[in-house]
Amino acid sequence: MFYLYNLLDPTLEPLDPQVPLIFGAGILTGLVPSAARGNATSWSPETRVIMDSNAGDYFPSFLKLNDIDHLIIYGLPTEWTMLVIKKGEITFHSAKKYLGLDNIDLRHQVAEDLDGIWVRNLAMVNITRAGENLVKTSGIMAGPKSIFARGATGAKMGSLRLKAVVTDGVINYNPKSAKGEDIKPYNRHIAETLLETSVVKNALSKRGTPFLYKPSRLLGAMGTFNHQETTWTDALDAENIDPYRSGMAGCFRCPVNCRPLNDLKQEGKGDRYDAGDGPEYVTLGKFGPDIGIKDPKQVIRLNNICNDLGFDTASMGSTIAWAMELFQRDIINKNTTGGLELEWGNAELVEKLLFITSRREGFGNVLAESASAVDAGYYPKEALKYRMAVKGLMQSDPHDSRILKGFALGLAVATRGMDHLRNRVTLEINAKINDDPAYKTKLYGGKVSGEPNSYEGKDVAVRACENIFAVGDAVGMCRFTTKLFNSPNLPGYEEFAQQIENLTGLKFTEKELDGVGLNIMGLERLINHRLGISRNGDTLPERWFEEEIKVGPYKGEKIDRKEFENMLDRFYQISKLDKNGLPRLEWRKELTKVVKGFCITVKMPD
Repeated sequence: MFYLYNLLDPTLEPLDPQVPLIFGAGILTGLVPSAARGNATSWSPETRVIMDSNAGDYFPSFLKLNDIDHLIIYGLPTEWTMLVIKKGEITFHSAKKYLGLDNIDLRHQVAEDLDGIWVRNLAMVNITRAGENLVKTSGIMAGPKSIFARGATGAKMGSLRLKAVVTDGVINYNPKSAKGEDIKPYNRHIAETLLETSVVKNALSKRGTPFLYKPSRLLGAMGTFNHQETTWTDALDAENIDPYRSGMAGCFRCPVNCRPLNDLKQEGKGDRYDAGDGPEYVTLGKFGPDIGIKDPKQVIRLNNICNDLGFDTASMGSTIAWAMELFQRDIINKNTTGGLELEWGNAELVEKLLFITSRREGFGNVLAESASAVDAGYYPKEALKYRMAVKGLMQSDPHDSRILKGFALGLAVATRGMDHLRNRVTLEINAKINDDPAYKTKLYGGKVSGEPNSYEGKDVAVRACENIFAVGDAVGMCRFTTKLFNSPNLPGYEEFAQQIENLTGLKFTEKELDGVGLNIMGLERLINHRLGISRNGDTLPERWFEEEIKVGPYKGEKIDRKEFENMLDRFYQISKLDKNGLPRLEWRKELTKVVKGFCITVKMPD
């Protein structure tokens, strides 16, 4: 984020090749258990605010093992290009032969051409046809399913005529301690801690994130029909996905293995989409209840198609759901859709929409604009009333947050838009924690109500989560295995500090790391301010203020505007922000200090 702050020229446009695309690996990435993550950062073509997307698999770790902390890429070559990193050296290769290839075919062809094996000695980030066509729901693929998804990363990479970045690596690398000591015992301790944590042992390692669908459904908070409703079928509960789960896989050196694999071959269509990786909970929600699909086989197939076509399933599913509601309300019609009848629950239609969006054909050209279809002139302004987006980013988590006020606040203040991974107070509905006020106060550093639908103290919880999640990203730790996201018993500041000292010799207190998290948020807000965002962007979709939950144990809930604004004021106050959501003047100099790291800047060849 420091590099983006210093390199971004806001007088340009997000797709200008002089606006850099930055790949970053965390300080612990590839070196400790479950730290296999990295970020892709730029100015988002989808939202026009910061683009900062996180992914795992093997590329971030192999980048780090090539002694690269950050790879900054800018410029426009005369032809499509592929970068190859080998032993820390970068070479340019023509990508002409790879144009038009989506993820499955591209991975096969590149591995064959470079005589390598994925995971063993090769890793890659790449775009598909959707990225080539600057589709705003396209991501940068980091594996068969792993994706830098949010903010149109694929379109940004496409604006540089960069088809792929391939790096070599080794899976048997043994990191050395800065003190010359063996770090394996502590790494082993961390791995054991992960595997003994209940949510990992009983859910993530067995089923992956689909286990989250059922709790949201039972709470009456599953976004359905573009959040017109909040309940859906139990047919998509994790146990009904299990028959099609062929195994579990994981990222570099992660013992959790939380990625479900799928196999539909006995009930599939006999093509490449009968098997694949996933789905995650987000995809399950966005291509299930949000667009009215009940059959798990259909959701899994659509997941596999999205993985191949390179789509952010959150933005793509939300964009389709938005269009379906607009069609339902006659705000758009067949003249807009090119004759297509946008029916809820029609999986074959959705499959067609995915392919025409990747090619920007017909109505697919409208869907390719994602949340900005009104600005692009395709939908009337009336359509904004039904758009489930904040700061131009479609909602990620399918959970309807009219009940959970901490979750709602987090979605509003998240710097990259309506995304839960920045600061979600996941433990807001944890009964064991809610029944122990003293423990909860200690956990979040302040008093937080035990009632999920209360506004009291939720600002404190969001602040605590946003700080530790930002630090988790900075060190390269997976969100699923970071304290406060899924469990209070996962690694947090104490473990991060020990691991950083083990590997680098740098010493941090827990308080200092918490300050690092706050500083990251502050710097992101300074960037967004340059791009026209302040308090006006820290809000929620109109529907959540105006419409009540219709059924379930929290029937009648919605977001009260006055209570929300008061909660937002309190959040600003404890976050060193002024009343407009900007870092206070005395804090701004601290936010722009130099950071350390080994950075390679690549100007694409003319």
